[in-house]
Amino acid sequence: MANLKWKDAIVRVLEEEKKALHYTEIAELIAERGYRTSLGVTPQDTVSANITTDIKNNEGNSIFVRVNPGIYYLRKYVDKSSELETEDIETETLVLEKSEKEDRIIHKIINAFGIYWNRDLVHWKSFPELYGVQQFGATPVNFKEQIGVYLLHDSRETIYVGQAIEQPLGKRLRQHTVDRLSGRWDRFSWFGFYPISGKGKLITDIELEIITYQNLGDLLESILIESIEPRQNRKQGNLFSGIEFLQQVDPELERLRKQQLIREISEKL
Repeated sequence: MANLKWKDAIVRVLEEEKKALHYTEIAELIAERGYRTSLGVTPQDTVSANITTDIKNNEGNSIFVRVNPGIYYLRKYVDKSSELETEDIETETLVLEKSEKEDRIIHKIINAFGIYWNRDLVHWKSFPELYGVQQFGATPVNFKEQIGVYLLHDSRETIYVGQAIEQPLGKRLRQHTVDRLSGRWDRFSWFGFYPISGKGKLITDIELEIITYQNLGDLLESILIESIEPRQNRKQGNLFSGIEFLQQVDPELERLRKQQLIREISEKL
């Protein structure tokens, strides 16, 4: 397995594919082809940050070009007469290596989300762990202390929408395993306000910009688009730069299941 530097891995994928790719696709291909032994917490952000920093620092001499928002190619493969987008690249993603001051100032509202997570993959103790990864091979993040809004789903529809503000997400969801809704939901979605640091921790001491009516409209539109997935909507809302995280089973739940299996086998012997 290779262990290339991020920039070298990005170049290798683009050379192999010989076409422009979205930075999320580049990150996934780096993982699939084993070009790095460690992907960190947010490999997609890392890819975007490496490319946009190179373009910003080197401008026309950068080895990368931006052909559309979030989509990049190698300059050597591009016809010089083609129209390329090279401005405003710094706002596309969170740069992982930022100052503490920058960490605390968040220009977006939704910074992470999970869609249709499985209730059965969580160990519902008093303060359950909620693990997610940005993509296969990335470092898991625990979202139990996330704040924001959430939805509960059954096999047909969304049955409940709630807030996790005064109490974090893990505790709010735990309450719904014992209240009147307990037997009515098997999936849940969540939209979190806290962003993720490069070390995989939630950044809780943040400052939001002044929120306008337009901001609120963008936020509501974004959440509805992601949770309902209407067929005619092709983009996220303007205030939605959230990273989708894929659910991972709670390791404690796996351990308990293995213990139960061992007991069952032992009883049959």
